[in-house]
Amino acid sequence: MIPIIREKLKRYTPRIIESPMAICAGVVIPLYEKEHEPFIVLTKRSNEVRIHKGEVSFPGGMCEDNDGNTMNTALRECCEEIGVKKNDIEIIGRLDDMYTLTGFVITPYVGIIPYPYKFKTNPKEVAYLIELPFEHLMSINPDMQEAEHMGNVQIVPSFHYNGDRIWGATCRLLLQFRNIINDKTI
Repeated sequence: MIPIIREKLKRYTPRIIESPMAICAGVVIPLYEKEHEPFIVLTKRSNEVRIHKGEVSFPGGMCEDNDGNTMNTALRECCEEIGVKKNDIEIIGRLDDMYTLTGFVITPYVGIIPYPYKFKTNPKEVAYLIELPFEHLMSINPDMQEAEHMGNVQIVPSFHYNGDRIWGATCRLLLQFRNIINDKTI
């Protein structure tokens, strides 16, 4: 399946959002293959982080001046949050930039990591890892729920996996990823 994912991402042209008012962020959608099945690594954020406490997300964060670009941000944050070294991840493509309710523009990169991998989570940022089977992503039918941030209410997609709610931007990115693989992009 990884060769198919690689090929579909290679052919995909992501949409770029130019927004000087938004805060830029980069995330990695880390994949690995175990017994010929792809898995997506997500994080359950700790309750010590400033924003998105206890939410499920991808490794990533805000751009810093010395990052140079959003890919460097995503790779730096992936190393800081889950211990994946830059040389151990192969970026194979990216998805569309995405606005969040909290004022960020996220640039998502898809990367392959070797399996098995000895993750080293940062307990200040990550409570635990979630290893989502790609097969589960392909079969979900998300619910639509209201989400509010600072008085703004939006309807956002949501689904559950092993007791964790995956919603908002993380869920939207996963659904976009699924659509790219299923050739259902607009």
